Parts: sequence; C-alpha cells; structure tokens
Amino acid sequence: MGRGALALGAVTLGLVSVADSFARLVEKVDPARAAMLAPGNGVILAASAQQAFTMAPSEAADSNAARLARLALRQDPTAVEALNVLGLQAQLRGETERAREIFQYSLRLSRRELRPQIWAIEEAVNRGDIAAALRSYDIALRTSKEAPNLLLPNLVSALAEPKVRAGLLPIMASDPVWANSFLQRVATSGIAPVAGLAFFREGEAVDLPVNDDLRAALVNALLAQGEIQPAWSYYSEFRRDAVRNRSRDPDFALNADIRAVFDWMPSAQSGVSAAILQEGEGGILDFSLPPSTGGTLVQQTQLLPPGTYRISGRSRGIEQSERSRPYWALLCQDGRELGRVEVPNSDIENGAFGGQVSVPGDCAVQILSLIARASDDITGVSGQIERAALVPSGEVR
Repeated sequence: MGRGALALGAVTLGLVSVADSFARLVEKVDPARAAMLAPGNGVILAASAQQAFTMAPSEAADSNAARLARLALRQDPTAVEALNVLGLQAQLRGETERAREIFQYSLRLSRRELRPQIWAIEEAVNRGDIAAALRSYDIALRTSKEAPNLLLPNLVSALAEPKVRAGLLPIMASDPVWANSFLQRVATSGIAPVAGLAFFREGEAVDLPVNDDLRAALVNALLAQGEIQPAWSYYSEFRRDAVRNRSRDPDFALNADIRAVFDWMPSAQSGVSAAILQEGEGGILDFSLPPSTGGTLVQQTQLLPPGTYRISGRSRGIEQSERSRPYWALLCQDGRELGRVEVPNSDIENGAFGGQVSVPGDCAVQILSLIARASDDITGVSGQIERAALVPSGEVR
C-alpha cells in the first residue's frame, strides 16, 4: 500500500533556464517562439521539445518532440529538459533500461530537475527500496517549486505504511524546508488521518514540530471520517482537562487559531457575527445578527454518556422580546433535539440561565449549540455569553 502511494506515474515540466537575453523572456511563455529566436541554444530547444511533448505526448522516436530533443542535446549535452523528453518516451515504449540510463544521466547533471527525481522515486519503489524513494522525495521537495503540490499528497497517503513512517522520521528530524507544509497536509487534508495520527505520535520521539493547532486540525479530520474514539483519545492528550461527561472551556478561555470540534467553535455562517474574545483570564462569546436573521452562534461536539445533564451559564447585553431570545440546544448527531434551555434577557437574575437535558442510550455523539432567533428589532440581535457549561445533573459548576 505504501509503495503504491509513493509511485506517481509520468509527469512533465516546462521550466528551463536560457542564455540569450530576449529569447529568455520569450521562452517562459512560448518556448517554440524562443527556439526560433535562438536556434543555436540547446537549452531553449530542450524547452521547446518539452512543450511539444506536453502538448502531444508520443512515444515515437521520429516525433517532433524527439527530433527537437536530440537536436538540443547535440547543441548542449547538459540540456536536461531534452533528456527528460527522451526518457519519458523510452518509458512509454517500455524500454526500461534505456529510460534508466537517460534519467540516471540527467540526475548526474542536475538534482534540481523534478521529472528525473520522480523517475528515481518510481524506480526505487519498484525495487522495494523505500529509503531510496524517500531520499528522492526529500531532494525533489527541497529543490523544486512544483514538487509540493505534486508529491505531498502522495507522501501523506503513504503514511499508512509503517515502514514509510519509520523512514520519514529521520528526514523530518533534519528539519527540511518542506516540513511545515507536509505537517499541515497531514493534519488538514483528510487523506489518511488515522495514519497521520500514528505519524504524529511516533514523531514525538524526534520532537516533530507539531503544535496544538495541527493537533486540533487532525482531530477534526479524524471525526469527519467517523473515527470518533481516536479523535477523542488524541484530543484528550493535548486538552488535558477534557472528560467525556461534560462540556469544556466554560469560561471561553481557550485562545487558539485552530479549534477542534470538541472546543467551542464560533459560527462562520454568512450574516452571523460570532467571536470568542479574550477578557482577563477568561473570555466571552460576543455575537450580533442583523434584523430577520437567525442561526447557530457557537457549538461544541460532545460524547456524553446516557443520562441527565444541566446547561447553565451567564449572559450580558441580551435585550430581546421573548420570541427573539437565543437558546441552547443539545442535538443528537442524527438531528434529534434532546433538549433546549432558553436564555432570558440579561437584566433578569443577573443574566443567569439554566435547565436540564437528557441523553438517551442510542445517541453517542451530540452537539451543544447556542441558537439565535431572528428579530424584527431594527438593531437585530446582539449580546455576550460570559460562561456556559454542560455538566451531569446535580453537579454544581
């Protein structure tokens, strides 16, 4: 599985360096035109050959791309773009040994060319040499601007193979320039979150630079794929006060760029302004909506055991008619409402609110949400929540 993910197939490029000043300008947008301007420049001819092959891939030795490539090499034996064309054609014809000779020569000339490095990856995978494949990945990612978008998704997929993870960790320990981009992909792409979790945990031995933002993103990717238990287990490792029978962060104290779904998640809904602002040692949920607009203001995913729970907290600045006041709702993941708690105006009982909800045995995942009702008031709906907690019934928080 890991070997297959490491292999990429044939890929072509079109970036070259040239000598003639005017041809150099033209070559970047029109290599064929540049070749006409500088017919004796082997590098420019090689770029033209690469363009011709990209536009009409052909294995024929008498194709225009092949003709241009051979001419380019006669003028400049170091024109690696021409070698890439001939190597790709040899691959298409099934001439493995010939392709190997061409690409090995290209690699001796320059390690900065992506296509030969891709060939080296494929060649190493075919012979089962994961270490060599990873070395070629590293070289390509260090030297090519095109490599990250092409190679990183495959490398993330390959983490499902334990040998790939083991071979990759020493490379990551050397702090390559592509490390942060790769870790971002592992956490956020959703390609292989379970394998990503294993990689992050194994990486602790080499001080892999994984921060809580990346951990939170990976938790979200895990839960999005239904990996509930791994998601919670990992979350509880870096949010160390987290327990399953209550909500978290009652005082909105967490200050994070990326939040896990088990944290408070302010709404990103169009027309809804909701933000967690730092205030003293804690924080507040500040929200506002224009007239005739309602929606979710904040939510937090729960894994509550069956039982009765109490939702309580304190608000300020809420002044609405009864039909326009916000409320807390506990929903099962399948959409069932398990209970709601109204939030009265803040001048009542100093803004305190509270009420009970019940979780049945057939609802393993729940979502606690603050919902704003639409208001006809010209000022819309606004206010703040200073504290909010869901705890087992009978427990005072």
